[in-house]
Amino acid sequence: MHFRPATEADEGAWQALLERTASGDFLHDRAWADVAAFDGQPQRRYVLEEADAAVAIIAVQQRPLLAGRSFWYVPHGPVLDYDDPRAGEWMRAIVAGLREAGRRHGAVAVKLEPRLEADDPRLSAFDRRGLRRTDETLQVGQTRIVELLDDEALLAGFDKDTRYGVRRAEREGVVVETATDPSETAAIDALHDLVRQTQRRAGFPMPPRERFRVAWQSLAGAGRAAILEARREGELLASGMVVIEGDRSFYLFSGSRREERGEPKRYASYALQWAMMRLARERGVRQHDL
Repeated sequence: MHFRPATEADEGAWQALLERTASGDFLHDRAWADVAAFDGQPQRRYVLEEADAAVAIIAVQQRPLLAGRSFWYVPHGPVLDYDDPRAGEWMRAIVAGLREAGRRHGAVAVKLEPRLEADDPRLSAFDRRGLRRTDETLQVGQTRIVELLDDEALLAGFDKDTRYGVRRAEREGVVVETATDPSETAAIDALHDLVRQTQRRAGFPMPPRERFRVAWQSLAGAGRAAILEARREGELLASGMVVIEGDRSFYLFSGSRREERGEPKRYASYALQWAMMRLARERGVRQHDL
């Protein structure tokens, strides 16, 4: 096995492994490196090879510290097939490689956060590697995975309130439009405005508009993102971005307009999510991450 820095020549193999591996998501997409750089956390990317084929990819975000040191973080990674009986051997090589690379580049620690549940038995691949387990996660701790079946089965899998919301939005005249052109900033700017309104209502801080633009231009530029806008009589009520990696899609950003007191409820967010899942399914997606 050979652990080494990734090069431009690896881009095709990197993306192919990411798309076919269940543990991978957009945080290891080459396009996300532009967002990490905008955040002041430039990536270092590594590949583990076996028999001249990539078996694992590792995107490290470098968080700067004082005196030229850094903290290394691997979001939702390493990406590898944790069901493979060699997963433990691969992890041994990855940990050794990251230790050596981290020391060479001034990292004080490396944090790995694989896309596995806390009680997943496949985490045994991390045992006896000199790692210390922590419950402190940097990514969202809870999510819901939806199997994208046909319309009838998909609706049947929702609770009755969600089914009602989807159908009511249609009766209310809510329509959903899709944007895919990365050079068009109107859709991403409108999405940012709605997210800002939503975050303000919840009391959460809001990332700058330019960060949304970088994510949009990079991911949509690679053909892996779309923005969906739910409108009624031309008025934008809700918007969201979906990212597609192989047979998986991810609900990235979303926001909605707050309805005024006494204003009828239009259920636009239900229409948005329904359209997002159907779009992803049309593009070959089997699982949608909410």
